[in-house]
Amino acid sequence: MKKLYKNFTLMMAVFAIAAVQAQEVSPVDFMRMNPYQMKANPAADLPYESVMSLLVGNIGLDVQNTTLRYNNLFDFDTDGRPAAINLRQFSNSLKEKNFVGINANMDFFTLYRRLKKGMLTINYGVKEHSDVKFNDGLFKLLGYGNAAFTGESNPVKVNMDVNVQLYQELAVGYQLNVSEKLSLGGRAKLLFGIGNVTTDAIDARLFTDPDSYALRLEEEVAVRMSMPKVMYVDDDGRLKTNGLFIMGDLFRNLGFGIDLAAEYRFDDQFSMVAAVNDLGFIHWGYNNIQLNGSIHDAGQFYDNSGFLFNGMDIDQLQSVIADESYRELFLDTLQQYFQLEFAPMEKYNTALNTNLLLRGNYDLDAHNRFSAQVQGRFLGSGFRPAFTLAYNGNFFEKLDVCATYTIMPNSYDNIGLGISGRLFKTCNIYLTTNNVIGFFSPMNLSGMNVQAGIVFVLRPEDKNNEYE
Repeated sequence: MKKLYKNFTLMMAVFAIAAVQAQEVSPVDFMRMNPYQMKANPAADLPYESVMSLLVGNIGLDVQNTTLRYNNLFDFDTDGRPAAINLRQFSNSLKEKNFVGINANMDFFTLYRRLKKGMLTINYGVKEHSDVKFNDGLFKLLGYGNAAFTGESNPVKVNMDVNVQLYQELAVGYQLNVSEKLSLGGRAKLLFGIGNVTTDAIDARLFTDPDSYALRLEEEVAVRMSMPKVMYVDDDGRLKTNGLFIMGDLFRNLGFGIDLAAEYRFDDQFSMVAAVNDLGFIHWGYNNIQLNGSIHDAGQFYDNSGFLFNGMDIDQLQSVIADESYRELFLDTLQQYFQLEFAPMEKYNTALNTNLLLRGNYDLDAHNRFSAQVQGRFLGSGFRPAFTLAYNGNFFEKLDVCATYTIMPNSYDNIGLGISGRLFKTCNIYLTTNNVIGFFSPMNLSGMNVQAGIVFVLRPEDKNNEYE
């Protein structure tokens, strides 16, 4: 058994070293008195006979930001106020690959009920996942100018990857205590997609001739979208809105998902949890729109699928500056080269952002637990892991507290806190965040998760006085 513990500790350390990307982590996942710990671990054996919430049971918001920092954008005066924008400093602070993500969820209805050997769980709510991945090319161009990127082999490269999903989720699950040591859990999810934006390509390359400094731009834009019929494409390929929202649009794009977990207790102190959540897909089959963009041949500036700009003579420049009619005509002409085309498109599928979790627990006693966890979420072609150390304490059978420390990319000060109080025997109120320090410097945070709610629970000893 000792050898097993040593191997497990070594494995956790290896994962910790590898955890160099951001991933949302909530102290709720480690709070044994909070029913919503089952969101991360469907195999968790709750100390309740039943759980119920309506509208405000579980509300969460998570923001991830790997490199964008307010302090890197400005030069500050002696009083700490922004004095000037420093684009070079800002561009130098970025990485080759950068990431910004926002996740939100709200449960409208929750009902858990204990049966003979486990617990039946039902949840209904709305989830939103959005992430943007981008390189530093555009900001390098703004900071250093195109003179720093001359020659055919040294273009400015700009690329972006956007993924947005908004959907409803109805989940029905069961937690089973197989034995005193092993618990299993799973949820089947019926999904209803509301809206999606998925990019296949947002890429641009800007070439600068080293002799004439002529500019040549190549671009490619390809985006898939699905949304309610409030927006549509007309016969001329233009995106329109009719202002009408039909409730039936909320239930047209079906999807399916599953959550699976296992928890094994080696003895009274050591236990391990493994889980996979959000394994599934959404089929977007209603009001799908394809957005495409490339350089169009609109005249003299078109060159081999690109836009070639050799500069302007002095008369043209003066006309653009001083003659409003000429300026409008010039801008309208340029717009002809950079047209975006909308068209109806075929059905398509998108995968859920599947999350993997591995956790080890050490119970000092019945009221104090220490945990180490690695988890990672698949986002498109990327995988973002994180490593968390956590403490959970239960006091007076009414107070549940949690403290976490999470490693995020280029940020090692992510200290989280969670507190849950039991009022009137059955009412649990909780508030958690995984980055307390972020509240004091919100413009420079690398990530923050905030989760709160009110849920009614019934303990075994209270079952004769339900919801007093």
